[in-house]
Amino acid sequence: MGYRSILLSAVGAAAIGMSFSAATAQEFTFRLHSFSSPTSLDHTMHIDRWAERVAEQSDGRIKIEIYPAMQLGGAASDLVQQLEDGVVDMIWTVGGFTPGRFPGIEGVELPFMNTGLSETMSQAAMEFATTHLDQEFDGIKIISIHTTDRAILHTVDKPVEKMEDLAGMRIRVAGRFIGEAVQALGGVPVGIPLPGVYEALSRGQVDGMYINWAITEPYRFYEVTKYHTDTALFQGTLLTLMSQDSYDRLPDDLKAVIDDNSGINYARQLGEIWDGQTESARQATIANGNTVFSLDEEERLRWREAVQPAYDAWIAEMNGRGYDGEALFASLLEITAKYGRQ
Repeated sequence: MGYRSILLSAVGAAAIGMSFSAATAQEFTFRLHSFSSPTSLDHTMHIDRWAERVAEQSDGRIKIEIYPAMQLGGAASDLVQQLEDGVVDMIWTVGGFTPGRFPGIEGVELPFMNTGLSETMSQAAMEFATTHLDQEFDGIKIISIHTTDRAILHTVDKPVEKMEDLAGMRIRVAGRFIGEAVQALGGVPVGIPLPGVYEALSRGQVDGMYINWAITEPYRFYEVTKYHTDTALFQGTLLTLMSQDSYDRLPDDLKAVIDDNSGINYARQLGEIWDGQTESARQATIANGNTVFSLDEEERLRWREAVQPAYDAWIAEMNGRGYDGEALFASLLEITAKYGRQ
């Protein structure tokens, strides 16, 4: 081989090496949009820490830009559309914020479907979604679906110890099917975004709310409620989602980083964090002088029978989406029972 050929081969080899190095060192920046406050548990114990781990494990090649409190504009109900339109790469949202978009996962929020613990219910939610709801999450990479701790009834000035006590009361709810349950129990469901709930309670616009214990302490809801029926009706779903297109842009080694920080085990870990907030919130409520009590078992069973219209509504909704609603409901019962449904 002549000198010129050797030189050209060396240059070509160097170019290939540089190209390979550039490819393997490629960096990716993703934008994550959230409805929640930067000081909330959602960020301080989940989103911010998740972004830090992904950055560290990718040697800085994945950077997550976090925009809390809807800093990029729009309402919380717009988050899913922003993800699907490519405005952002990731979102943190609640299934019920976008009515009709995630009816399948809202099945996890049906009344008395709960295990009572976020650790176990989060695993049930992930198993149900990944086993049955591929169609619902088409184009979306699920980072985690975890649940709140137990959601109970908090009322302003009237204790609810039996179903009849709820008759005519205006109760704030966060989703359609819990609204169906409240209506079946004799109450009047009212939809109010979370930031407006404290004021609505203080002004008498609603008589109470269904919400999980953990969130009551940071929002100081014990200041505007007095009675707390500590019998779990449901557990809400919390969704950390990534655009499938954004995920697919990553090389395999970086996809592995995302995968290692996603899935059922990660959802379980988040559940453990949320469960750790329950008793603190409950004690803060008691320390404020509020009254906390539970339904007796006979009354709870009355409520369980009364909420059948909520199940029927969900089954009909899923039938309308092309699923076998009855079979899907049976599977939901089976999966939640596996994880300790109460």
